[in-house]
Amino acid sequence: MRSFTRKHFVVLSLVGLGIAGVMATVHAFAQTANGAAYVIVERLTTTGPESIQQEYGKVSRDIVAKFGGRYLARSQQNTLLEGEGTVPCCMAIISFPSTEAAKNWFSSPENQDAAKIRRSGATFRIVSVQGVP
Repeated sequence: MRSFTRKHFVVLSLVGLGIAGVMATVHAFAQTANGAAYVIVERLTTTGPESIQQEYGKVSRDIVAKFGGRYLARSQQNTLLEGEGTVPCCMAIISFPSTEAAKNWFSSPENQDAAKIRRSGATFRIVSVQGVP
């Protein structure tokens, strides 16, 4: 019977790392296969100074990233292309890897604490839209 050598240890370690890598890739693919989610944030009315929203923006970036999200668009220069009504002054579109990730972000204690800042200076409508698989 052979003894377990350093070479065996290295080979088994590499095999283990390979398996872990495949599992991580499969997990990421499964999240993508379930479809991304996009969160659309509209500021409907402003009730406080703009500095409140700037403060919220700084706090929210890290929270969004923690849940796999990233900002695709943020603008105060929006144009109504069709329909009636006013255009929200400020909008953002945030991409998340899944609807579940978007819901987890929104309901997280960190986001709910940050939302207190956001809500202290404006009213919003926030909608999650399921992406196309």
